[in-house]
Amino acid sequence: MKLIKKAGVTNQPCPWLDREWLETDGKGGFCSMSVPMCSTRRYHGLIVTPLEGFEGRYVLLSGYEISVTDSDGRRYRLETTQYPGVLDPAGYVYLEKFDNSIFPEWVFRIGLLTITIEIFMAEDSAVYLSFRMDSKNAGDSSAAVSISPVAAYRNSNELTRENNYLSPSVAETDHSTRISFYDRMPPLYFTFSGKADFSGNGTWLKNREYFREMERGFDFREDCYMPGTFSFNAKAGEKIILRAACSDIPGSGKNYLTEVFKKEKDRREAVKRQFKGEYDTVKTLKQGSRHFLVKNRSGLSIIAGYPWFGEWGRDTMIALPGLTINCGNPHAGLDILQSYSSFIKDGLIPNTLSGTQGFESYNSIDAGLLYIWAAQCLYACGKLKKEFRKSIFPAVEKIITAYLDGKVPGLVINSRGFPEAGDDSTQLTWMDAKSRGIPVTPRGGSPVEITALFYNALRFYAELCGAFTKKVLSGASEAADKIEQNFTESYWVPEGGYLADVVSRDGFQDKSVRPNMLYALAVPYPLLDREKGKKLVEITEKELLTRCGLRTLSPVDSFFSKVYQGNGDERDGVYHQGTVWPWLFGIYTDAALYAADDKKAKAAEIEKHLLNFLDFHINAEGIGFISEVFDGESPYEGKGAYAQAWSSGEIIRALERIRDIKNNF
Repeated sequence: MKLIKKAGVTNQPCPWLDREWLETDGKGGFCSMSVPMCSTRRYHGLIVTPLEGFEGRYVLLSGYEISVTDSDGRRYRLETTQYPGVLDPAGYVYLEKFDNSIFPEWVFRIGLLTITIEIFMAEDSAVYLSFRMDSKNAGDSSAAVSISPVAAYRNSNELTRENNYLSPSVAETDHSTRISFYDRMPPLYFTFSGKADFSGNGTWLKNREYFREMERGFDFREDCYMPGTFSFNAKAGEKIILRAACSDIPGSGKNYLTEVFKKEKDRREAVKRQFKGEYDTVKTLKQGSRHFLVKNRSGLSIIAGYPWFGEWGRDTMIALPGLTINCGNPHAGLDILQSYSSFIKDGLIPNTLSGTQGFESYNSIDAGLLYIWAAQCLYACGKLKKEFRKSIFPAVEKIITAYLDGKVPGLVINSRGFPEAGDDSTQLTWMDAKSRGIPVTPRGGSPVEITALFYNALRFYAELCGAFTKKVLSGASEAADKIEQNFTESYWVPEGGYLADVVSRDGFQDKSVRPNMLYALAVPYPLLDREKGKKLVEITEKELLTRCGLRTLSPVDSFFSKVYQGNGDERDGVYHQGTVWPWLFGIYTDAALYAADDKKAKAAEIEKHLLNFLDFHINAEGIGFISEVFDGESPYEGKGAYAQAWSSGEIIRALERIRDIKNNF
């Protein structure tokens, strides 16, 4: 993907400041900024990583100050930083092109000089920066370059100020320069592929601002520390590589840097070839799927989103099929399910894991059932049946047993067979936002998607027992039959032609038009016949479907909010009250195809819609990714996390589902 700036324009507002790039290390760490190398969030930085013994991620290396001095002694700053009322320096004025097709790559034009910078992360949890200078002037055979690291050293949810706890020290190792900042915090090691001198003249850079945090109503100003400057002479055509990490390079010497660069480039070229032939934006989406896969202490997992989310069980199970199975990597899907099976407790899997997220919680009544649906997708792909029977089937049975035996905390199976949980003080489903400490959509009772997922889980479990010649748990089939007998009568809203969002213990229907009802059609074992399904899809398309996903509430509802904005409480108050979520394209696709008479025609219609959305958005916020949410009405600005796992995963899965229909599977 390439962004080209109009030539000769130097006094316009900073271009591409609203677009963000992302690199990850596969272990929960990442680096990210806006395209002009400007940190616009407290979460931005070149090393943002979990630390052993700490919870959450830490922004260690905030960025670099980079300057180039030409043969005439003129000095140019390439980075961009916001201070109160000004962008200074404004390196973006020299930025001619940004390309993210292999590595994030910047091309700066300074007179006859061309500066090319690439940044990437590799499996050694280091961030690499390559620098190359070229010139059309034979007299500019070299240039003096200065690179100054800027450190934050704080939790990614916090900001720091100049303080007396900082105790900087610099030491040389066999290969690197080691800079320490705080006691009991890891140092940073800086290694160059060529000769570079370090001069220590530490200073605080005060009042750096992050406008995204200002927009979100959070603290947005901090002080960072610059310990000194690395200086080297760049010859025309020569590539210099800088590595920064919390660990030194191996003893193989500085050739390690060029070897890592080549190995990583070759690996990414191979990934591109893997998806050759895909529509361009779909290929981009699939290439980016790897950034959500991480190895933690328990095994393989999924990061829910960048830049602030960690590992979330619910998000993982929804995103898993698209990011693994439908990207040609079912083994990764198996590994994730196996990893999460060790966390199953009383039929639940954690809604959040500690480490990258910072806390562990079991407050989601749908995550275990979504685990079973993800397992169902893996089973349906027709691979790894032996491994599935050995390690995943027992986990499925464990979850089913907990539901049938009444072991799920706070949940009962009522007289109609529906799972029932929660009250006005709880938020147990994916619509879990709180505003001013109060759940916005508590959904106490029997939420429609929980009932549909439980029914689907019971039927799938019975299917597995038949395939594996296992005895079905006592009461499992009867529980599914009871749901089937009572579902339509309890949930159907005849005057509207759709399903109630929640049915309470006394049979009262919450008649809010929400996308959760689509689960009754989307699961492999649907609960609604096709005729009623057509009506449900019709009202979905009329009131919920937008170019960017599905609204969480009908716009005719008095509680509908069309714009997702304001401070934290204000945003949380409208999070599920009309805000558009692109991951819902997945269950919409399943439901619409189930209900359609002409499935191929419907598949073509949805495919066009999805591809138009990708063309519209995939490079508009997080480059190569799909945002978490959008406003409820046009112009549908992407908001929230700029790279959301289930947004990417469910769109990939929907497109693969469409491909199956087109190929008559």
